[in-house]
Amino acid sequence: MTVTASTSPKRIAVLIEQQFEDMEFQVPVTALRTAGEDVVVLGSCLQDEYKGKRGKVVVKPDGTTSESRAQDFDAVIIPGGKAPDKMRVNPSTVLFIKDAMAGDKLIAAVCHGPQLLIEADLLNGKQVTGFRAIRKDLENAGATYVDESVVIDKNLITSRKPSDLPIFTAAILTHLGHGADIPHPDNLAIEWWQYGQQWNGLNKGEIVEGLGVALRDEQDTLKAFESYAQRISDQQVRSLFNQVCSSKRDHVEMLKERLNKLVEPDYWETSGMQTDTEPKNGWQSSDELALMRQALGDLQTAVVDAYSLGSKLTDPASAEILTQIEKDSSQQEQRLAQLYQAKLGADT
Repeated sequence: MTVTASTSPKRIAVLIEQQFEDMEFQVPVTALRTAGEDVVVLGSCLQDEYKGKRGKVVVKPDGTTSESRAQDFDAVIIPGGKAPDKMRVNPSTVLFIKDAMAGDKLIAAVCHGPQLLIEADLLNGKQVTGFRAIRKDLENAGATYVDESVVIDKNLITSRKPSDLPIFTAAILTHLGHGADIPHPDNLAIEWWQYGQQWNGLNKGEIVEGLGVALRDEQDTLKAFESYAQRISDQQVRSLFNQVCSSKRDHVEMLKERLNKLVEPDYWETSGMQTDTEPKNGWQSSDELALMRQALGDLQTAVVDAYSLGSKLTDPASAEILTQIEKDSSQQEQRLAQLYQAKLGADT
């Protein structure tokens, strides 16, 4: 799994500003330095100390974009977080990235990183990805948005979020000539978390802990909806609640299967991941509107929790499960909201 050090190190600029996403800096930088590449951190002020938005990484820059020339580098990395929105108002940084693209340098941007490329008018006609909140911004800049872990368009590499980091970093290393040492980024059968762990991403224990939280949440939500389905009289709503139960059972099995690949079989049964026998929020009221409102809250929580957790895990396989949970819960929330609003109107 070790990436062979380069005999002729390439010079890599990593652009930074306050509130960068910690792991989006840490993972590629660790991998590149391990591979023997010369990583140079460029900020906007030499006297500044740059802090990650998670508070885990603090970095002093090696130089600034105003004093540096893109032609002196082989590649430029743009981490995400809140930093790119600050980078895009720095004329020196915008000019630096324009010069890098004009010089056919490798440019790799993750999460909100493409915001800098939007500002520099570099995305027209490009295939890219990025954090989903900037999808419309990317499309309005003339790019074609592709919802995949990594998108490569010639010398431009983009990814969506921290869970993509092992594959994003592998794509960078491959482009720089280390392809013989790591799997191809398209190989989704690989346990990419192992590379993420090696490069300062989350370790297996942290990934397992996150999956355990998701498993308990899905088990709790399943039991709650089994209870709701027994208490609701409206046939449409009951049918939807039963659909929620079915999808939650599927989610539970997917999470167990993933956990059993990471740890010993049935680890979840002996590790305190089992939920209580009774649902925590069982409903006793005869007010069906109130019950539906409670169920809406449960689905909203499922959406937010799955999204938040899935964005953090540097394990693409686990993140894919959480993305599925988020999508299913979101669709069910929207359907229940329609039924709730219809019933609310009928009762007034």
